[in-house]
Amino acid sequence: MRLTLISTVAAGLALGCGGDRDEQTTASSGVTLTTASSLSASAGSSDGSGSDATGSNDTLGKLDVGGPGTGDSTGSGACESIDMMSSVGLQPADILVVIDNSGSMDFEAMQVQAKMNAFSSQIFLANIDAHVVLISQIDGDTGVCLDPPLGAMGGCPTDDNNPPGYQHIIDGVDSNNALEKLIQHHPDWAGAMRATASKHIIIVTDDNSDLSANDFQTMWAALDPTYVPYKLHAIAAPEGPVAGCLNQTSCCITSAAAGAVYMQLTMATGGVFGNLCDQEFQPIFDAVAEQVIQGSTLACEFSIPPPPDGESFDPMKVNVEFFDGVGSLDIGYVESPADCGGVSDGWYYDDVDNPTSIILCPQTCDTIQGFQGAQISIQFGCATVPAG
Repeated sequence: MRLTLISTVAAGLALGCGGDRDEQTTASSGVTLTTASSLSASAGSSDGSGSDATGSNDTLGKLDVGGPGTGDSTGSGACESIDMMSSVGLQPADILVVIDNSGSMDFEAMQVQAKMNAFSSQIFLANIDAHVVLISQIDGDTGVCLDPPLGAMGGCPTDDNNPPGYQHIIDGVDSNNALEKLIQHHPDWAGAMRATASKHIIIVTDDNSDLSANDFQTMWAALDPTYVPYKLHAIAAPEGPVAGCLNQTSCCITSAAAGAVYMQLTMATGGVFGNLCDQEFQPIFDAVAEQVIQGSTLACEFSIPPPPDGESFDPMKVNVEFFDGVGSLDIGYVESPADCGGVSDGWYYDDVDNPTSIILCPQTCDTIQGFQGAQISIQFGCATVPAG
């Protein structure tokens, strides 16, 4: 089955309460869906011309005061409008990778190190803004250190951090504690996560987890409400060494234990489970990359541009509207993501005290998907209307 996402969405940024909406830009992506059990997939590509997944200020630029006729010289108090257009790219993706550094993982660590750049390149070529966080020791036979383009130039073998796209949390991961290490290091990687990004976890191990699937699901959801839904992908053994020898499979010599917990989590979240015993890593990384690509819908976060000289930004004078080409939908303000559930449609700031972007509530984000020729208008200058 093939899913093609073709949508023209423009974000109109207005200092006042109105403005022309006669410009549109297009972002499109053709991707192939894969299932949790499929390990073969081919990623589509996006033209992505001029698009920016997060609506960054680099794309929007600085607002300039409009030309003659845009203001109100009569002193009537009408809003002065200034419009800018920005293409809305694909939803960003936050990817957490945890590598088992136990002594039996030397070949696997080498393979992960070799395949990670190719994996990330597939995602970037699909015009997806990815943040990748790696938890692993960096040196030794089972350590992982990444070269450019994902890792930093000249950093290996001691420091490959390359923010904001790539962060390496250096810590040894044992045979059975990959999930626990992920939870433990939440304060270290939380800053790389974005509210509107899709969430993916990749575990590479030849063993099982001491933490049960149910306990991990509960602990993960408790970290932050924006981390759910997520997909967990695993490269692990489908059977232990004894079963592997009895069945005369490659797990006889490569498996430490069946990755039962990881199989449960991939099934529960719709992720990819790859057979580590086959020692064929590229097809698995290809399948995970495809899952990341097909899960990236249109972005629902819009950066707030700096006001023009002489103007100031008032966070309580912002309104948001959606246009589907026929009618319009007024989207009201809520104070936090937790308030989204009590309204039909809404938006909120990334930081109430120091807002830098506007984020649509999940149900509103779903509403704007798939409309060809639609627009988002963000209007600055009139009193904010709360969501009803």
